[in-house]
Amino acid sequence: MIRHILLLCLILLATSGIQSFGQKFNLASFDKLPSDKQLFPRDKNNEAAITISGRLESPGFTHISVVRYRNEAKTGYQKASASYTNGVAQFKFDTKIKSELAEYAFEIYAIKSATDSSLIVKRSDIVAGDFYIIYGQSNAVAWEVDYQYRNEYCRSFGASGGEGGFLWGLSNSVTPRVGIFGIEFQRLVAEKYGIPTCVINGAVAGASLADLTVRNNSNPTDGSNPYGSMLSYATQSGLLPYTRAIYYWQGENEAASPDPLSWAPRFPALVNQLQQDYPSVEKIYVFQLPLFGGGAYDDRIGVFRESQRTLDRTLPIVQPYAALGAPGWNGFHYGLDGYLKLGQEMADMAGYFHYGKKEKMTSPSLQKAFYSNPQSSEITMVFEDYQEMVYPNDTITVNIEGSQEPYSNYSVKDFFFLNGEWQKLKSGRAEANKIIVDLKNVGNDTTIKYLPSKYHFAGLLSAPWVYIGPFLRNTKGFRAFAFHHNKIHPYTDLGALTLNASEDKSNIVLKWNTLPSATSYMLERVSGIGALRAHEVIHLKAGQTEYSDPSAKQGVEYTYSIRGISATSESKIISTTIVKQNEDTPTPVATSLSVFPNPAIQENVNIVSSTYKILRVDIFTTSGQKVKTEEYSGQDWVSIPTTGMSAGQYIFKVMTEQGFTSHKILVQ
Repeated sequence: MIRHILLLCLILLATSGIQSFGQKFNLASFDKLPSDKQLFPRDKNNEAAITISGRLESPGFTHISVVRYRNEAKTGYQKASASYTNGVAQFKFDTKIKSELAEYAFEIYAIKSATDSSLIVKRSDIVAGDFYIIYGQSNAVAWEVDYQYRNEYCRSFGASGGEGGFLWGLSNSVTPRVGIFGIEFQRLVAEKYGIPTCVINGAVAGASLADLTVRNNSNPTDGSNPYGSMLSYATQSGLLPYTRAIYYWQGENEAASPDPLSWAPRFPALVNQLQQDYPSVEKIYVFQLPLFGGGAYDDRIGVFRESQRTLDRTLPIVQPYAALGAPGWNGFHYGLDGYLKLGQEMADMAGYFHYGKKEKMTSPSLQKAFYSNPQSSEITMVFEDYQEMVYPNDTITVNIEGSQEPYSNYSVKDFFFLNGEWQKLKSGRAEANKIIVDLKNVGNDTTIKYLPSKYHFAGLLSAPWVYIGPFLRNTKGFRAFAFHHNKIHPYTDLGALTLNASEDKSNIVLKWNTLPSATSYMLERVSGIGALRAHEVIHLKAGQTEYSDPSAKQGVEYTYSIRGISATSESKIISTTIVKQNEDTPTPVATSLSVFPNPAIQENVNIVSSTYKILRVDIFTTSGQKVKTEEYSGQDWVSIPTTGMSAGQYIFKVMTEQGFTSHKILVQ
């Protein structure tokens, strides 16, 4: 509640400061007036409110008017009488602009007659959109080359040079620059989602976490420290109450220090500050450090990376991201291509978390590892249920300048460590969201680690000083996080599944045998190819042996896959393919939705729609407090995690193309 009150106060303050004020021209003074190239925050209706107000201070005028232009075409006109009191005529105009790939302009006139008017001022290149922040150290600065690209829908707010004050401008044209991955992120948000953006980059090269956490509590916008300086820019822009996300890349300072383990216990304090000062923020993206070269090997850096990988388990607002494996890594920074790749992936992640896109794209993160055959000669690593993994081929790599040899032949299997020892694996493969590796020799290893804590530790006499691949990745190209000495669970025989599919009236019916030791089942459905391919997942309770899919469409080929799951193991995946032959039967919106299980005794609530696409799910407590919102671009199957939700009754308000329905769900 306190956070919501603070956000309201910030919005009220921002609405007075979001536009230029106190500006005087020959005929008038303005309290509120847009600036050239200003970005206004869009609302839930995809519009931004703009107010133009002030005082006409020259006598003899009968009216004041505002002419609005969209892409230089006149699209609006407002006119008001000039009513003078003590020689001054107050005026105020309210208008709205759409958040779109279009630029708006406003001309303000003082009018004496139908043929006699005077232009007071014109403001141009105004847009509506979203606001993001970048923070961290040199890789967040991301300016290894002078990148000349500019885009009219990529905006920033910063210092105006030697004259002092603040200035709106195109990204990388004002100080501070947004950086290379910052502007690439903005470009793709505009191109993919049709939304202009403003990014402010408060990163400082070489800064430690302690440096970036310094906050003057009596004056939070104190510009003498990096945190206050960034907060000042955000406040002066008027966009602070509308911050969508913060991108944080930092930790190189601590990783190279005598105490790499100092970072993890300090980071929650920064998250707390950011949530306090930016209460609207939806996600804080934290970059897991890539592998560094040179210097003595220090396994504590692997512990540090592991803490970054798992931040979301204790801080739900955090979304970790694996920054390793992009092109051009030199051991410290990326070049142009690498930073561009990171910007592309930031935009892909934003599609799901901020723009209602169906497909969730993130760096694959290990969930569990276990021996998967009785001989304990095979280890299965499981990643998030929505991931589809790729095991890379052995790669001949062109080593960076300064390496001991120009080329090296690398195999990712050699960069797994069992009980701290490498080169114990014979081969590897990918299957769905799993990576499965075969051991050279049966052993009793209890831990597995992916990638060394610091390169050049690899045991190769001719190795380059920095590892540049190959890497585990998913089908979207996101590289998997490095992970550190995770437990390998012993082999558990969950049993073998069989799966049969048939049609019953308008539904596809799936049946399988029970696995007594399974605590749940994971059911996947794949349809379409290429850009139309859909991969959907739901989780079913233990003991369930049948599922009727009401959302399957006539004439579409579906591949269903199922596996049994326990906390420490999984069964083999069994699949079947079927084309639905019968006609679809229309279902009233109130009964076309299935929300299950109820009570929710596992980690997910599934929502399946047989008729209308799911667009949004709002979750409320019974007292009416909103817990979370999940947005979708149109989906038949939805699986919502309940992790972080305390036990109790909740209202799931589901929005489809035909309207809202509400469902009471008990979370246990």
